[in-house]
Amino acid sequence: MAFFLYQTLSFHTSLLKKKLTTMIKNLFLSLLVGLFFISCNKTVQNAEEMHVNEGHITVVADESFKNIVDAEVNAYMSHYPKTEFDIVYVPEQKAIGLMLSDSAELAIVSRPLTEKEQNYYLARNIEYQPGRMALDAVTLITSKDVNLESISMAQLSSILKGEESEYKLVFDNSSSSNLNLMLDKFEIKELSNTNISAAKGTEDVFNFIENSKKSIGVIGHNWISDEDHKPSMALKSRVKILGIQVEDGSVIYPNAQSLRSQSYPLIKTVYLHTTQHRWGVAKGFVRFACSQIGQLVVEKMGLQPYYLIPKKYEMFDTPEISTVE
Repeated sequence: MAFFLYQTLSFHTSLLKKKLTTMIKNLFLSLLVGLFFISCNKTVQNAEEMHVNEGHITVVADESFKNIVDAEVNAYMSHYPKTEFDIVYVPEQKAIGLMLSDSAELAIVSRPLTEKEQNYYLARNIEYQPGRMALDAVTLITSKDVNLESISMAQLSSILKGEESEYKLVFDNSSSSNLNLMLDKFEIKELSNTNISAAKGTEDVFNFIENSKKSIGVIGHNWISDEDHKPSMALKSRVKILGIQVEDGSVIYPNAQSLRSQSYPLIKTVYLHTTQHRWGVAKGFVRFACSQIGQLVVEKMGLQPYYLIPKKYEMFDTPEISTVE
């Protein structure tokens, strides 16, 4: 009898354990499903809450574009005070690499992405739509003590190819947009280091050139193009701007007029690339920079807006003023 009661008790105990285990498993599964839906709901909610007028992004830009980038970002933030920008200035190729590794939402450089780089967009089913904001230029500077007013395209090509030259070129960075444009312009595949060197940024170029009589500095024109910007004019006053002699013998200087006519031979386009596929701050900034307000910022900077957006003026009749005698 005692043995029978023991077996019955053991059976019920075992059954209770199985039921308890099943209940725990079901509860755990319910918690996982609940957390999954909460997570999905938050993701959808975050996607829905993405706005052009509120949020935070990281921008990586070629250092040669610093002044125009700063001006456009300040204009955007003045229109949308709830936006925040972290701007990192690096050489062009590094900027593209940082964006494609998801370290930044926006890259500002001087060229479109290659087919290989566009694979990032294809893999994520994102349409690649680069923005074009402005025409800038590669500007050549020397010390005021240098007896040189202009240089020909043939001379520049010779220097880059490492041929014997009285002058050396000093670039702002080792892989900047200025260097990349000149290599493409002269179709140079292998660069000789004989006549070139790289500084640690544009301000470093000014510091070096100011005290060198055998060097030509290579900078982005937007650093000295804004006549209303005192720091830009202070930099410009320290050096001499070289003109470039073209095939017909004429000498052309970088300025708003030569950018507009595209007669200056070292013009570069400012491209905006973003990996953001929804309408957040990054896409909003691209649209802003390429729209009328952003293009007016470009024009004010002394550069050429990429899009020729007509200005609208409203004329009002002058009201009659009555006088009392």
